[in-house]
Amino acid sequence: MHLKHNTVLAITGPTASGKTALSLAIASEPGIEAEIISADSRQIYRGLDIGTAKPSKVELSAIPHHFIDILEPDESYNAGKFAKDAQDIITSLLQRNILPIIVGGSGLYVQALCEGFFDMPAEMEQSFMDAREAVQQAYQDMGKDALFEELRLVDPQSCRDYPDKNPRRVMRALEFHKATDKRFSEEKSAMMKHPSFNTIYIMIDHERSELYARINKRCEEMWEGMVNETRTLLQKGLSQSAQSLATVGYAQVIAFINGDIDENIAIEEMKQATRHYAKRQITWSKRVDGMILLQGDNAEMTQKTLQLINADA
Repeated sequence: MHLKHNTVLAITGPTASGKTALSLAIASEPGIEAEIISADSRQIYRGLDIGTAKPSKVELSAIPHHFIDILEPDESYNAGKFAKDAQDIITSLLQRNILPIIVGGSGLYVQALCEGFFDMPAEMEQSFMDAREAVQQAYQDMGKDALFEELRLVDPQSCRDYPDKNPRRVMRALEFHKATDKRFSEEKSAMMKHPSFNTIYIMIDHERSELYARINKRCEEMWEGMVNETRTLLQKGLSQSAQSLATVGYAQVIAFINGDIDENIAIEEMKQATRHYAKRQITWSKRVDGMILLQGDNAEMTQKTLQLINADA
């Protein structure tokens, strides 16, 4: 197959939708040489296997994967560091005519890698994280029109640059202003590092009832293993407040281990929290310019994706 030049494939969408299975099917297709870039902010940690739905050892050995098990669970990482590291790997893969397949539901990681990130000094990272959290909360509370008007007050040029009120771009400009007290429109050329490749975005799109059924089943299947996994991590000295454990599923497991909630309640709360997380992932994916929604079984989605990346199609 003749792949599109200088192009990567990004498989996004909600947890439990089948991203891993689709990525492996594409990477295993005859005539394609591919490697997988995991864009999952928790699969980077060693020991967090079950709760992050990490690919199995067999799957990891079948296709080269990057950014899985690269850190101890008490180490910190962020989207900017990921983007810097992953861009270097992707550049190398493309030079060797290997297809990079970005797979993961961590929207900030995908966005930083595929659309650019603030190349900032390390001492500014916390300010940007705080600003991002504030802007995202404002978006959920007030919507894009209110954010656009807020941006107009502090950076009118950015509003003129984004007449479509694209939420991600408006949010990025606001994040920048809140973190630096400077106008994004005046500083972006100096501080933004953009990728040198093109991205084809796809999202696996299930009917909501089917997705929720998949999530509920996965939570039930994960539970016992997650409890054992979490106990092992805590016994090794990992703090319950570690960044790696501040995620859906582990929070409920820790509450159960601590005796704060009954096991059945913990499982139901894990299901609910995972469904809410999936909704946020869907919202993020559908805001991405050019996002292509895929439906059907894995074989059908594989064929549709192969058409998208085929330069001769």
